[in-house]
Amino acid sequence: MAKKKNIKDVEESKIKTKAKKAKEEKEVKDLEEEEELEETEEIEEVEEDLESEDDEYEEVEDEESEDDDDYAEVKTDKKGKKKKSTKKKEGYFDLVGKELKKVVWPKGSEILKYSLAVIIFCVILCLFFEAVELLAAFLKGWLS
Repeated sequence: MAKKKNIKDVEESKIKTKAKKAKEEKEVKDLEEEEELEETEEIEEVEEDLESEDDEYEEVEDEESEDDDDYAEVKTDKKGKKKKSTKKKEGYFDLVGKELKKVVWPKGSEILKYSLAVIIFCVILCLFFEAVELLAAFLKGWLS
């Protein structure tokens, strides 16, 4: 009787583990399908955005007037009407100024701390090389 009970328990546990594995595999497949759907939806949205932007404007070069050199590119809408951008082209120094505004400059205490660290490091290196030179001179004198 005990053997039959153990056999039944073993069979039931095997069935349960198989059911768990099948359930886990199904969950993994479902997750993979959801991820694929999300990726394809994102790709479709990006493609739609790109298409709508391309349809909205066409780039056109205006060779008639030289005054347009100060302005950004000229665009037209679907109807062929020119849309002139009022944003001026930025010069080299304007761009340099903008980049310098983005720089995080160190505070005075940081400058002092880093400067002292460099000076101390230089002194240590100077003493090290002087010691190597003195040792070399001593060995040269001792060996000759």
